[in-house]
Parts: sequence; C-alpha cells; structure tokens
Amino acid sequence: MAYDASGEERFTRQEGPPGPGTTTRRGVPVHDRNHGWYWLFAIPFVFTLLPWIYNKNSPELFGIPFFYWYQMAWVPITVVLTILVYIKTKGG
Repeated sequence: MAYDASGEERFTRQEGPPGPGTTTRRGVPVHDRNHGWYWLFAIPFVFTLLPWIYNKNSPELFGIPFFYWYQMAWVPITVVLTILVYIKTKGG
C-alpha cells in the first residue's frame, strides 16, 4: 500500500533554495539560463500591432496586397524565432 502524505507534507518543499552551481529540474544550471532570448518574442508582437507600417496595397506579391502578405510573412518568422528561443534557453 502506498504512503498517503498529509496535505501539509504534500505541499512542503523538502530541499533548500538553489545555491550557486545547483541545477533546476531540467538540468540547466540556474545561473546559465538565458532569459534575454525571450525579448525576441516582442519583435513580431510589436511589428504586427503597428498597422500604419503595413496599411497599404503596394508592393504586391503574386497579386496579394502588401497588407495581407506582410501579416502572413510574420507567421514563419515567428516560428523561426520561437525555435531559436527554445533552443537557446533549452526549454527552461
């Protein structure tokens, strides 16, 4: 039969706070996490929220007005940025 911990034991942290050189659950040292890479997510957010940049019809791409293909171009750009941030931060 499994041990059933009381509510207090379930939600109490057993180890102390991470010190220098300790690792997180994912194995990435605490001081080596690169949180600065997350700022790349602001690029597509800002440039799609500024409609005066792309609120025009020309230049056209395969007959598609600039207004539409500019927004659609940000989809693969955002995917690439997301992959880059994930790799650089090791998912942590």
